[in-house]
Amino acid sequence: MKKEEYLVRFSMLEQEANKREEQLNLINQNILELEALKLSLEKIEKEKEVLANLGRGIYFLSKVEDNELFVNIGSGIVLKKNKKEACEIISSQLEELDKIKSDVSFSIEKINSQLQNLLVEIQQSQETQGKG
Repeated sequence: MKKEEYLVRFSMLEQEANKREEQLNLINQNILELEALKLSLEKIEKEKEVLANLGRGIYFLSKVEDNELFVNIGSGIVLKKNKKEACEIISSQLEELDKIKSDVSFSIEKINSQLQNLLVEIQQSQETQGKG
């Protein structure tokens, strides 16, 4: 294989590894957000007043009067759920993210292994060219 081909192959693998790392970071961020949400739901059960986030760092004090929550289940569909059901949905999402995280981590390990093998090939190729 020519030097240019090695460089192209190495660059492509490196880009793929970087893309997977970005995915892993997003997954970890989503996991942290879901875990924080789960803690907030547990906190609501214990307290009768909470700070509700309107967005962009603006909150208002809200009284918790019942156990019903409105949960977006996708495609703009919102259903009433109790706190236990909402926690179950979050737990299910966390399990799914853990599976995806595991797959992405495995993919990164595989790409890193390919990069290591390619480096060995490059070194062997250079040694062979140096002798010839």
